[in-house]
Amino acid sequence: MGKTLKVLGWLVGMLVVVIIAAVIFVPMFVDPNDHKERIIAEVKKATGRDLSINGEIGLSVFPRLALELNGLTLSNAPGFSGSDFAVIKHAQVRVNLLPLLFKQLLEVDTVQVDGVRLYLEKSQSGATNWEDMTGAGAKSADQDSGTAPPKAPSDNDIGVFAFTIGGLDVREASVVWDDKSTGERYEVQNLHLETGELAPDKRVEIRFGLALSSQKPMLKGEVDMTSQLLVSPKSQILSLDDLNLKVNASGEGLPESGVSAQLQAEVVMNLQENTLNLQKLSLESGKLQLTGYVEGLDIQNDPTFSGNINMAEFSPRDWMAQFGIPVPKTADPEVLKAIRLSSSFKASAGQVALSDLVVEIDQTILKGDLEIVNSVSPTYLFNLDVNKINLDRYLPPPSDQPTRPNKPGKTGTANAGTAKEESLFPSEMLRKLQVDGTVRIDSLIINNLNAKAVQLKLRGRNGKLNIDHEIGRFYDGLMKGGVQLNVQGKTPQLTLNQKVSRILAGPLLLDLTGKDTLLGSGNLDMNLTTQGNTITQLKRALNGKLSFDFRDGAIKGVNLAKMIRDAKAKLSGENIDVVNEPEQTDFSELTGSAIFQNGVLSNKDLLVKSPFLRLEGSGKVYLLEERVNYLVRPVIVKTDEGQGGETLKELEGIPIPVKIKGNWNNPDFSIQLSKILEEQQKAKLKKKIDEKIDEKLGKKLEEKLPEELQNKLKDKLKNLF
Repeated sequence: MGKTLKVLGWLVGMLVVVIIAAVIFVPMFVDPNDHKERIIAEVKKATGRDLSINGEIGLSVFPRLALELNGLTLSNAPGFSGSDFAVIKHAQVRVNLLPLLFKQLLEVDTVQVDGVRLYLEKSQSGATNWEDMTGAGAKSADQDSGTAPPKAPSDNDIGVFAFTIGGLDVREASVVWDDKSTGERYEVQNLHLETGELAPDKRVEIRFGLALSSQKPMLKGEVDMTSQLLVSPKSQILSLDDLNLKVNASGEGLPESGVSAQLQAEVVMNLQENTLNLQKLSLESGKLQLTGYVEGLDIQNDPTFSGNINMAEFSPRDWMAQFGIPVPKTADPEVLKAIRLSSSFKASAGQVALSDLVVEIDQTILKGDLEIVNSVSPTYLFNLDVNKINLDRYLPPPSDQPTRPNKPGKTGTANAGTAKEESLFPSEMLRKLQVDGTVRIDSLIINNLNAKAVQLKLRGRNGKLNIDHEIGRFYDGLMKGGVQLNVQGKTPQLTLNQKVSRILAGPLLLDLTGKDTLLGSGNLDMNLTTQGNTITQLKRALNGKLSFDFRDGAIKGVNLAKMIRDAKAKLSGENIDVVNEPEQTDFSELTGSAIFQNGVLSNKDLLVKSPFLRLEGSGKVYLLEERVNYLVRPVIVKTDEGQGGETLKELEGIPIPVKIKGNWNNPDFSIQLSKILEEQQKAKLKKKIDEKIDEKLGKKLEEKLPEELQNKLKDKLKNLF
């Protein structure tokens, strides 16, 4: 036994001597530079590429196993424009030999790489200049031969020993991506990476940066990153603490001064649990600041992310000006001065959901949920509540050049001399829009109209958009209806159904037109259709019907009683009395209906009732020309009260035609005096005939006929005249 141990000891000793001798004498007698030609030939045989070694190859064995390469160039694939595929100016790696032999500990000094340049190209046909080195041919050969690929080793099959790397030092590296098929060209320059000692379960500082440029589009940018890296092989955790990423970019589509952004976070990736966490997340760009956190599950298979995001209050107007983004012109220059946002979110492949969403814009607060399903053909689902919003403040300011109405008779044409009208409906976008949601608004102002307790339901799919609305408080009334927009065809189709109950007409018209031309409370029903993509087209194609019923009000701007009195005075040659009366015509009831036909409103059954008159009207309103041609026929029915008074007693029962013509904003009112005179003479003549009938036939009929037959006969005779 002792002899055997001596033999084994002698053999081990001899082995150590041989190893030490090899370590000492191999570098003395073997020069790797003598084998350059053989190395070049082997590379040519394996890849078909030409390898150039213009610098020295350094090799040492003890006390470190070290390899140093200088001046390496690998030629490009045949048929591509670049002369070189890869260039390495200098590369060096050193491994401590003794820990590797006796402790199974891999100790690597700082790995140095300097001046690496990689040129990646895609031809117009779609081929790339690295396909010949991917091993696809060998893979196909293995499949054809039926040889199964080698089984991937498991953790139980491999004895993984500890390792340390003194660091990575990569300098002046560059990568070019040139896509001839699209004209895109991206170039990464001055790529550098520096780390401290890399070892399991030990934090190491990382510094990384690069410069990026492209030709299509023309962009330039710089990226700098610092962090503390921790790799834990046992728990399979990778973390980046104190991550600080800075980006500066300029070029096409960006402000002249460029854009800067800074991202900070704490990143933890757990490969064993398949999770990713980003904590203390912060993104800043100018005065824009976002904070929050992100949690990712099943990140390697079917990743889903959830978290929270907060956007601190800032001024969109100032931010857009800072980055050279055009600030939209608004009617109120004080809007877009404050915005804030917060929300929880959940995202997976093709789907994003925002919950507990809060957006504050100026004095408006929006809350609710929003979901986007299927990012390829998205469907928008939402349920939102808004406290108050004045949309008029955000609309473009009114034009300084008022439009001029067409001259009478010029029907069917737009206003002459005006600019081409813009399209109202983005048809292409609406055809793709899929939406289903509800918006509730406590207080809304639009087109100077005030609405409260508003509920909007939007449904859109395949080019059809339905908007059902209900306004609980609309000028003391209720408003319900729906709008349907169909853009499936070439010309948009629009349908409007509206029902208004118990509305106050005066305040409504005052807000809408600036004039309270009608007072009273009433109802309004509309069923309209039209088509087109401009205001003019929609007016020209307007068809449908409406009806209205208003009570206990007044038509302002015209005093029919005064007009009739003045006309009567002129007719009689009397002086016109100056009376301080409001320019309005009171009524107890105003009803009627109308039909729209190709932009022309026709009404035949206007009826106005008041204590002193009955008024009937008929005529037309031309929407394109903004003019009216209307005739009203008031009849005095009672003169002992109301606006008429005793001065109109002589006109009781006589129709008094009033012509209304001209621009509907300032029409002309005129009474046809000849008609009044004619009707008055007819009334006087009829009165005399009636008196004669009573006088001549009265006594004779009394003697021959009963009283009932006498009255019927007299009435028949009077009606003949």
